[in-house]
Amino acid sequence: MADYLFVPQSVLDKWSEQGRIQVDGNVLTILGEQKSFALTSAVRFIKMEAGDDNVGLLAKVKTTDALKQMGAEHYMESVILGESAYQVQQGFLADANALRRAAAASQAAAAKSSSAPAPGAAAVSGGGTQDEKKGAEQDMLAQFLLDNLQ
Repeated sequence: MADYLFVPQSVLDKWSEQGRIQVDGNVLTILGEQKSFALTSAVRFIKMEAGDDNVGLLAKVKTTDALKQMGAEHYMESVILGESAYQVQQGFLADANALRRAAAASQAAAAKSSSAPAPGAAAVSGGGTQDEKKGAEQDMLAQFLLDNLQ
């Protein structure tokens, strides 16, 4: 399973209208599951409008920050990079692990500042357990996407 999943803006809008999710800042919460995911603005490259795909962006997803670093111009559903123009789909990369890492870092900081161990710190420290939990959360989001992309 990939570390990130691309969620189109149109899908988020539909889920929000249906009351299935809540978005607060850059955090997406699936209401029925009470699971949260960090969102990063991104685009998915759909097709060429002009020029050649010399950089190999077709069918790829790039964050808006990565586009800026590449020197690409992004406006609405278009990206221009050099002499190439692409049609893109706007959306977000969803990452459950970003929130878990932030919570673990917060717990670790709290543990250092006090003599008592932070609650739940032992559950985060196990390498295999964390990988299994990461995979389970990603699988859950992927299944939610598959079930609701209609």
